[in-house]
Amino acid sequence: MIDKKYEFYIFSLFMTMFMSFVISGVLVFVNLGFLSDFISIWFHAWIKAWIVAFPSVLFIIPIARKLVSKVVKQ
Repeated sequence: MIDKKYEFYIFSLFMTMFMSFVISGVLVFVNLGFLSDFISIWFHAWIKAWIVAFPSVLFIIPIARKLVSKVVKQ
């Protein structure tokens, strides 16, 4: 098992994997429809999206946590 100290990174990895997978699939379908090579196009779009999503989340989560702590009552 992976050490608890890496939980943030593992969570971010899985969350961005699933979110970019769903969103890229929806966007490919909305923009192109269901083509014969839909799965291939979706996979390539997903990989590109995930490459951007994972490092973005690592940078954005601390900022989002600070914003949430200012908005939510303590």
